[in-house]
Amino acid sequence: MTYKLRFRINALYDFFICLLIFLYMMEATSWTSFNNSVIHDAFQLLAIAVAAVYIVVRKYTSKELLRIIVLNAVGFLCFLSSGLSGLFMTMMAITLLPKNSLNHVLKMIFMEEVTIFCAIVLGSQIGLLSNAVVEINKNTYIATARTLGFAHPNMLAAQATSIVLLFLCVKRNRLKKEYFAGAYFSIILIYFFAHGRTSLLLGMTAVTLIALRKKNWVNKMVLTVLPGVYVFVIAVLIVCMTVYSKNGETAIVKILNDGLFNGRIGLAYTSLLVYPITLFGKQIDTSIWNQWQYYSLDNGQVMILLEYGIAGFLCYFWTVQKTLNQIKKEKETVFAIVMIVFLAWSMYEGTMYFIGKNFALLFLGTIEFRESSDVKNEVKTI
Repeated sequence: MTYKLRFRINALYDFFICLLIFLYMMEATSWTSFNNSVIHDAFQLLAIAVAAVYIVVRKYTSKELLRIIVLNAVGFLCFLSSGLSGLFMTMMAITLLPKNSLNHVLKMIFMEEVTIFCAIVLGSQIGLLSNAVVEINKNTYIATARTLGFAHPNMLAAQATSIVLLFLCVKRNRLKKEYFAGAYFSIILIYFFAHGRTSLLLGMTAVTLIALRKKNWVNKMVLTVLPGVYVFVIAVLIVCMTVYSKNGETAIVKILNDGLFNGRIGLAYTSLLVYPITLFGKQIDTSIWNQWQYYSLDNGQVMILLEYGIAGFLCYFWTVQKTLNQIKKEKETVFAIVMIVFLAWSMYEGTMYFIGKNFALLFLGTIEFRESSDVKNEVKTI
């Protein structure tokens, strides 16, 4: 009887995560009106309602309750200010993660993402979703890529590569040579359709490091640099934007901005000049740009700062930093590698900083975020 009650309680969280993953994957598709549709709003409200019920039926210590209230309050205030729910939903997913359930939740997310991904690709082949051919400027050449039902080839690449890395995380304690062969093949196949250089490079790097994880030098290197990775990423971004602002169109800037970041540093810097930095964020208004001007912002860190404000950025920073420190303590090398890759990726893509594609944020569950909860007593009182 106790087992059944415990299962029913945690099933609420499972349902919440399933709704969340569905929402974020559908938002990335070529169904552009989905984000502003009644269907989207209904699923989002349902997800919030399920999370609210879960909060009520669970028991918490004072310390846990304080964490949940503070992090989710910041997320909710950012939601009210900007109209964007990403931070709010992500904080709920992280803080409400049941004790000892990380592996179960990762497996569940993997199965759902694979199912939805296949449905999206199938939809693009039978005409339900667009399978557009997109020409992408890669600075030195023009690549012709497919969307396969997604809004842009980069979203296809990000989502597919994320699924590959999620599979390796799920199987991290039982990795086989066949898994690595399949991962390499999948990443090359993703590149064939999406032509995403970032996903190819970072995906290959992640798989290779995971394959070499048992080498002492790899394990030591990854765990040593891990706690400082996020600070390093932010520092690199600041330095790059400073160089861009002070040196204009020099050869160094062209190599840095156009060669290494495909224009993303310049766009990030320009966005910081154009849009205000507020306490709880504002939705980015693209209507201020000339219709012929390229204005796409693809830097996750700058997007967090603009869309969720100073409070949202600090909340996100604290969460990521706490996760990095604890992963090192637990010596979860595979998790560490994936976290490093996703943080580096956030400099190139504006889609890699929330739960939708960055499942690694749930790694905070490695520390048993609800470590002081008395699950047995909690179930007994239900």
